[in-house]
Amino acid sequence: MTSLYITSVNTYSGKTAIALGLGLRMQAAGLKVGYLKPVSTQPYKAGGRVLDEDADFVRRTLGLETPPWELSPVIITNELLEEVMEGTMERDLLAEIEAAHKQASEENDVVILEGGASMREGYAVGVNTLSVIERLKVPTLSVVSYGEQCRAAMCVLDDALASLRRLGDYLIGMVINSVPREDMPYMRERVVPFLEKQGIKVLGVLPYDPYLRALSVGEIIDALKAKVLTGAHLRERLVEHLSVGAMSVESALPRFRRQLNKAVFTGGDRTDIQAAALETSTTCLVLTGNLQPTSTIIKRAEELNVAVLLVPDNTLEAVEKVESLFGRTSLGQPEKLSRFQAIVAEHLKYDELMKLLKLT
Repeated sequence: MTSLYITSVNTYSGKTAIALGLGLRMQAAGLKVGYLKPVSTQPYKAGGRVLDEDADFVRRTLGLETPPWELSPVIITNELLEEVMEGTMERDLLAEIEAAHKQASEENDVVILEGGASMREGYAVGVNTLSVIERLKVPTLSVVSYGEQCRAAMCVLDDALASLRRLGDYLIGMVINSVPREDMPYMRERVVPFLEKQGIKVLGVLPYDPYLRALSVGEIIDALKAKVLTGAHLRERLVEHLSVGAMSVESALPRFRRQLNKAVFTGGDRTDIQAAALETSTTCLVLTGNLQPTSTIIKRAEELNVAVLLVPDNTLEAVEKVESLFGRTSLGQPEKLSRFQAIVAEHLKYDELMKLLKLT
């Protein structure tokens, strides 16, 4: 049995996606795969228990039999933090993580461990990334994202070298994720050779795919607590772009035509903008101010299979709520998961990773 710990310097780097991609690939190769998220800072309740939502999603996707509440042995809640600050906590959190890892190890050929949102998490309660890795003595893969928080070669280099400095000999490799297609040659020809001279084995440079950062209509409905006027069956449809219709139709149309699979946010009284959006590639209309559209708009949206959502917020408020979710969604839609698996298959040095883990 072996384990692989997946971590990152920054949040939203793609750890869960890479854990899933590797887990599915290993399962396809006949390995029995276990999964743990040792430390979670994002608790949510289901069935009267506190769980980690990402861990539960991975469990369901990999078809694991482990109960969801056992996948994250340490979930940092406000109550736990208060106990730590007051000095009344009696739990040995590292021991609990070690016990969960031991049990998973006995039941599987390989256990994938996913780190928290970033390497800085867990220090307050004594379960930061390095303390967990040292306690479990597990090889570690670091993910560096070229995404929203890091859009320059220097940023990638800094994060990569910071990972090496923190993880030392436990770091067996690195994946650079979400690299724009036009920057892929530079990453491969300049950045990767430099990092490997520093002692970092780069096991993959994964290209940026805007489709993977798309939101589903259902996620927009839930975020806005929207009333669904048409398209209740379209919750799984994906939105790749957000567009605001607050200008004249003449100004809006050129942009509407350029953006595919978009959500258009506009006032419920802007029938002209709504009609223009429906004649381009629009997945859903978000009508703000609780202003009902005309029956003509509703009928046309139904004909075109476009969801129409009604919200009380003004347009700016609604856009800000949805924008905060972009790029932070899971691979919950089958099409997104399949697409990411294809990227992993093409760009990740899977065989080399298996050799490093002694799983060949």
